[in-house]
Amino acid sequence: MKQRKALMVWGLALLIFALGYLGFHSQAPADSEPEKTSIQSFESSKEISIHTQTEPKNDIHSLKETKHSESASIDGEGVTVIGDSVIVGVEPYLKEKLPKVTVDGKVGRQMSQARKLIEELSAQGKLGDRIIVELGTNGPFSKDQLRSLLTSLAKAKQVLVVTTRVPKGWQDTVNSNIKDVVGDFENAKVVDWYAASEGKEDYFYKDGVHLKPDGSRFYASLLIQGLQEK
Repeated sequence: MKQRKALMVWGLALLIFALGYLGFHSQAPADSEPEKTSIQSFESSKEISIHTQTEPKNDIHSLKETKHSESASIDGEGVTVIGDSVIVGVEPYLKEKLPKVTVDGKVGRQMSQARKLIEELSAQGKLGDRIIVELGTNGPFSKDQLRSLLTSLAKAKQVLVVTTRVPKGWQDTVNSNIKDVVGDFENAKVVDWYAASEGKEDYFYKDGVHLKPDGSRFYASLLIQGLQEK
């Protein structure tokens, strides 16, 4: 009898152990799913964080490119100035502010010579996409001459035409023609040296045309301002 009871106790104990073992292993896969989900969630969060951090870098790179393009005209790169003896005197002061500018000035030059000069500079690779024209000191020119020159520069990004101050009979004709013609070209505008120099006799030598150092600096600053204005 005692032996039978002992066997029943051992059998019951084995049954309880077996049920416990099966229950433990049936829960193990279910418990592992949250762990996998947690790992996947962490990885996704990590990817989002990395992606978010890289976005500002692209913005900073774009900002650097914008700043670089804005600075291109400030140092004179791509800017070509053609003129007569007035621009010869202004050149050193202009290059102080625009070290990479190309200046081609010649004593006695007239508007009738400008078209050929533009072609030569273009062939030499010295013609930028921003051009300043300072001519009219040595004689008048017709509207057709100026129109022909500006037409040849139609592909330029910017063209500035400077009015003149010279105590000669052609002064008003030159300035009038400049103002009448330049407005017909979208890429061109007038830099009114005549108006800007009004009442500034101290800037000029006795001839009333060529400039002292202070006058040259002022002239250079006027040209730079014209380049920066849209």
